[in-house]
Amino acid sequence: MRRVIAALAVAGVATLGVPQALGASETITTTNSCCSYGQGSYTIDRGTTATFQNQDPGTAPHDVTAIDTGGKKNLPLFRTAEITRGQTPVTGTNSLAPGTYRFFCTVHPTQMSGQLVVTPSASPTVSVKVISKKLGPVVSSGKLQVKLGGILAANKVPLTARLGKKKLGSTNVTDLAAGSTKKVKLALSRAGRNALRNRGSAKIKVTAAPPGDQQVTVAQRLN
Repeated sequence: MRRVIAALAVAGVATLGVPQALGASETITTTNSCCSYGQGSYTIDRGTTATFQNQDPGTAPHDVTAIDTGGKKNLPLFRTAEITRGQTPVTGTNSLAPGTYRFFCTVHPTQMSGQLVVTPSASPTVSVKVISKKLGPVVSSGKLQVKLGGILAANKVPLTARLGKKKLGSTNVTDLAAGSTKKVKLALSRAGRNALRNRGSAKIKVTAAPPGDQQVTVAQRLN
């Protein structure tokens, strides 16, 4: 498998034929004869589960498997079952951040490869809520409690707290599943804690910046 991936990295996707005009949420297809994908590149909207359609009339099965891996088990970011005809979902594409991802057919690894382009969402993909209400406990503990929600799946989401233009602290939130929430104790820097000391109240803004998607900022006054 390592030799196959290395060969694909060298060959790239330029040998797949002439790419056609792209639109959102395209179906990944094969050609009508073995063994190639219908295009060199396909585009889907953020949060979409892509579809793979095998149009090869022969008996050879085909599939779609991401070259890049991830997660605790280091599995392909997305993949399908091997099919001889018809359609099947490409599991995992709904969790991809905006970007370009390479894939190949495990049955014909040196002949079939392509790329999947995930376009950014037109609307926010995360929600943010400041849970902390009192300034004193935040200053004494050095932590601001925040709830981050995943409207779509996101990973390595920077979360930053500010007082005006002054940065109070930041962290990264990993593996945020679609429809889930995480309570985060955002640690303040020493300078951040000092900026809040001896204040009767403070209006704190917290910004979440999911990679490739819209930033979301909320404000909360702590008394």
